[in-house]
Amino acid sequence: MRQQTKTPRSSIKYDFKIVAKIWKLEPAIIVWAALWALCWAAIDSTAVYFRNALFNALDVSDNFMDVAIFIFVLAAVYLFFFVPDHIYNHLILPVLDRRLRAKMHAELYRKAQSMDIACYDDPDFYNEFVWAMRESDSHAMATLGAFFSIIHRAIATTAITGLMISINVAVGIIIFAGVLLSFFVDLFADRFWVKRSYECNPMWRRQDYVARTFYLSEYAKEMRTSRAPDMLMRDYDETIDKYIEVQARFGRIFTLIYGIGYNLSRRVTYYATILIMLGELVKGNVLIGGFAAAITALSMLQSILTQLAEALVELPKHALYLEKYFTFLEHESRIRSGDVAVPAFESLTFEHVTFAYKGAKTAEEVALQEAIRVQELKEQGRTLADIEVPPAREVTDVLRDVSFTIRRGEKVAIVGYNGAGKTTLIKLMMRLYDPTEGRILYNGRDIREYRLDEYRERIGAVFQDYRLFAASVAENVMGGRYDAAGDETAVRAALEAATFTERLGTLERGLDTPLGRDIDKDGVNLSGGEAQKVAIARVFVRPYELIIMDEPSSALDPVAEYELNHSILNAAEGRVRTVVFISHRLSTTRFAGRILLFADGRLCEVGSHEELIALGGKYAEMFRMQAEKYRRGEGELSAKASAAGG
Repeated sequence: MRQQTKTPRSSIKYDFKIVAKIWKLEPAIIVWAALWALCWAAIDSTAVYFRNALFNALDVSDNFMDVAIFIFVLAAVYLFFFVPDHIYNHLILPVLDRRLRAKMHAELYRKAQSMDIACYDDPDFYNEFVWAMRESDSHAMATLGAFFSIIHRAIATTAITGLMISINVAVGIIIFAGVLLSFFVDLFADRFWVKRSYECNPMWRRQDYVARTFYLSEYAKEMRTSRAPDMLMRDYDETIDKYIEVQARFGRIFTLIYGIGYNLSRRVTYYATILIMLGELVKGNVLIGGFAAAITALSMLQSILTQLAEALVELPKHALYLEKYFTFLEHESRIRSGDVAVPAFESLTFEHVTFAYKGAKTAEEVALQEAIRVQELKEQGRTLADIEVPPAREVTDVLRDVSFTIRRGEKVAIVGYNGAGKTTLIKLMMRLYDPTEGRILYNGRDIREYRLDEYRERIGAVFQDYRLFAASVAENVMGGRYDAAGDETAVRAALEAATFTERLGTLERGLDTPLGRDIDKDGVNLSGGEAQKVAIARVFVRPYELIIMDEPSSALDPVAEYELNHSILNAAEGRVRTVVFISHRLSTTRFAGRILLFADGRLCEVGSHEELIALGGKYAEMFRMQAEKYRRGEGELSAKASAAGG
């Protein structure tokens, strides 16, 4: 049964939820915003009445002081709030705003850290996650601003309308009806602004892309050695032409909306008010002050209601996007921790394990994404019936009925072609995923029963897509804070095991050398092989009992690979560690005591290098093909060297 999706109107509850969230994280910002909204509502309301009294005083009094006192009081009110207003907007509000954003980001960072890796496999959910990280704080502040803008304008509107009715009931009704009509014209026009933005967004992205290619350093060489600039400029010109066409089309629409509907409603209201008040003035029913106050109040009321309309229109938009933020925060991890303490490693067993990537969306997340899509289509004047829904993709197993055991002290290699399921095995070992079927046993016990953080702390892993951080060499090895007094020996030993010692000696600041130039302009950019060695050192700096190496030497040449593999095995032997290699280079596997060959998600062959060569199966075929490739490559290199020498 299809779940009923939420509409933007029903999602407006998230506007109130974010206000409650702000109150929990930084209540001072709500207190200050409320006080300031009420103050300005009172000032704007009072100003209208003071202007009315001022004009009346001019009409009935010959005494300068009778008039001056109103001017003095009105000026004093605004001057009194002039300095506090700047203090609030340039000191208090920015500080509170930054504190709130920092707390919201910290909450999102903690949530992201606990989020299942499976969420990253779902592009839709991942996009929502990225959006929540980037946009939620700005929409939270915008929602708060809209709420208090509504309060401010609603109070001022009530006060001004009351004044108009007290002067002349008919004028009060005409003014209110006119500005109300303008309000609805604004709402109607906003739909076309959204449509315009939707059509222009691809063009804006294209313009931004062209701009990046001309100023980003990574494009500099290609832009100077190819014909790409001409191609990009042609695309840029075509994009500008399309943009101008869209602007002209919507310009005609806005001319009709504002030129006829909006402008006409305002002008009719304005001149009708003048005519009625002139008649009342001629009859002697109102003083010149009442006449002037009515005209002034009309302008103020039109401006205030325009701002009120803008705030009311923005709330549903913010609500729809804030729903993404709350959905992300409320997302429950499917990888749950057990409560059993983790003992020293003895064995890890895969027992009839089957696994398939199934995505990360819950029913609520699907409903949210559908609601957002419906709203986007609605703003484009389309419906779900206007689009073709692609058929659901069949979920296939990455691993099927896999069983094996790794024991303490073993050196095991896992090999196979790309897509055989090798990296998925590692993710399952570290419990980044749980099996679809079957069990993984640690010392004979299901790993789901153990404390999750404690279990992962027993395993050191270097992933194929490792990352170094904008931090020092030592901090990158430690994977966090580095204490020179207590950690230096361990860090140097780990780097030596990873054969990075020679490169370390060339760094002026040694272990304190910052890596990368993202933050520190004096940082050092390592080569691919050097960076890989720093990543490998991480598994030797701590007493991990099980070490997993996913393509540990992919960025190295064969000689460096041979030296590194020997060093890794020697370091592991010295501490009686269990090492699991994953590699497509079979030269690496010769060091292993046991080799597991995977193909099409199944464990096909098990044995030592010699045993599998003698078996003459898939492993032997892969080894012969790679050996022939290396021999052919060495022969071509030798021939080129001879030709160069001759």
